[in-house]
Parts: sequence; C-alpha cells; structure tokens
Amino acid sequence: MKRVTIGVLLVLHGLAHAAAGIWASSMGRPWLSTGLWGAATVSFLAAGFGMLGVPRLGARWRVLTLNGVIASLLLLAIYRHPLLSTGILIDLALLAAALRLPITAPPPRAAPGRLRRALSRTGHALAWGALIYTAIVVGARPWLTTWGTTRVERAARVPGDWLGPRAHYRIDHAVTINARADAIWPWLIQIGQDRAGFYGYDPLEHLFGGDIHNADRIVPEWQHREIGEIVRGEQLVYLGGLLGREPGWPIVAIEPNRYLVLDNWGAFVLEPIDSTTTRLLARSRGEGYPTPLSIVVAPIGLFVVEPTHFVMQRAMLLGIKERAERGIP
Repeated sequence: MKRVTIGVLLVLHGLAHAAAGIWASSMGRPWLSTGLWGAATVSFLAAGFGMLGVPRLGARWRVLTLNGVIASLLLLAIYRHPLLSTGILIDLALLAAALRLPITAPPPRAAPGRLRRALSRTGHALAWGALIYTAIVVGARPWLTTWGTTRVERAARVPGDWLGPRAHYRIDHAVTINARADAIWPWLIQIGQDRAGFYGYDPLEHLFGGDIHNADRIVPEWQHREIGEIVRGEQLVYLGGLLGREPGWPIVAIEPNRYLVLDNWGAFVLEPIDSTTTRLLARSRGEGYPTPLSIVVAPIGLFVVEPTHFVMQRAMLLGIKERAERGIP
C-alpha cells in the first residue's frame, strides 16, 4: 500500500511541474528550462509508474526518482519563485520516502485471471503512452508556442500587449501572406461561429458539438465590428450554457487593416512587409503567475488545451492565407 501511495504522489508531483515549466520557459534560455523541465516531469512520472507496477520501470524507480529530484532542484534553483520553492521540500520528502522503501519488489500474488491480465496490459500501455506523449509535448512546446515567428517579432510590442503587461504565459504564431493588408482584413474581421467560422477543421469542430461552418467568400454584412462586440466561439448556450450564454471573446481594440484584439484570446496584427506581402501575427499573453490553482489546472492546459489551440489556430492562419492569396491575379 505504501508503494502505491508514493507511486501516485510521484505521478502527481511530475504533473505539478507543468506550472513550474511554463513559468521557467518565459524567463529565457528555453533549451535549458525545457531540458530540466522535461527531465523532471518524465522522471517523476516514470518512477511513479514503476512503483505502480509498470514493467521495465519497476526496477529503476530509485534512479528515476533521483534523476527527477536533481532536475527539479536545478529548475527551481535557476528559475526561483516563492511558491515554486515549496517544490524543493516536496522533492526531498518524496526522495526520502522512496529511498526508505525496500529495493526488492513485493512478493508476487496469485496468477491473475484473463480479464485482469488484459486490464493490466492496457494500463501499462497507457502509462508508456503517457510518458511518450509527455516527452513530446514538453520537448515540442518551444516550437508549438512560437510557430512561424522570428525572435524580433516575439520581442516587439504590438497592440494588445497591455492585456498582459507582465506576461509569463506567451504564445506567438505568424504566417507570411502574399497579399496586402486590406485584402487580408476582410477575411480576418468576419471570423466567428455566427459568421465565417474560423477557416479551420469543420469536422473536428462538429465532433465536439460545435455548429461552425467555414466560409469561402467575403460577406459584406460581416465586415463591421465594434469594441465590446463578442466574436462568438460557439453557438448560443453551447454545452447547456456551461461556458455562458454566448461563449466567445469580446473585442477590446480594433483598427481596420491593422489589428483586432480579443479579450481572453489575444491580438491579430497585420504587419506589411512590402506592397504585396504582409505578416499576420497572432499573439496570446497571460500573467502566468504560479498560484495553487494554476498548479492544479496547468497540466490540463499543457497537455490538452495548448496542443488543441495550436492545431486550430495554425489552421486558421493558413486558412486566411489561402483565401487571401486566392484573390490575387
């Protein structure tokens, strides 16, 4: 029972590093923060799974726990934060608890039945899948959160930055469009569930109950927006009103042919390069300040929300690009 308890705690501690890793990645040197973050998270998860009986990990849980503690201590020492410093105490406590357990595995039980063996193999496969997925998401996050952008663009200030003046949560995506800003703007301004959709993947939206249909033409009636108006993300009373009566993003700033800033999403900025080429930048900013609540919800954001957001926003930018370039002789 003690092994199971410590194994579960190790898994939860590994997941809790999502908040620390997101915080650290905003402080510069992404190769260092991502390396330490990934090593700590994967090691703690692997050690926990090993103590829960996953083959090939059960005999290495001590080494894995030690690796996780070393990486975690380095991460928290380099990227200091008062709340995250409590993680040092948890690291040491888990290490001490794990080292006090006997090295030998618990005595084998009676041979399990066919159903239990199938469930056990499924659980082990899921554990290995979780480890692989974690390593991919953490390792790829610097690319996922900066796709298409340059270092200069990420450092530059754009409209909407006032929404997160001390942002430690940052996502920048961009695409080059072979069209003028005034040819791109009509496609951008008409986004929304009740208008042109988001130029992404209709089937994926429909899979989650979204009534979204992407338009392939500019509609004059959809070309006017005002501050305070909501760019609707889903139909009214989506999911029974769980996300509010009218889920979406209020417009907080707008300048035709220049930028559209949405609260709780970010800014879409058109930057002309020359007379026929424009950069479309999508920037999301958040405080990203570690709190007890963020430590709990950060794993959901990291492993579910961020990959989904990347897939959908990338599709939207490329969809706008394809439509805007289509009208050029």
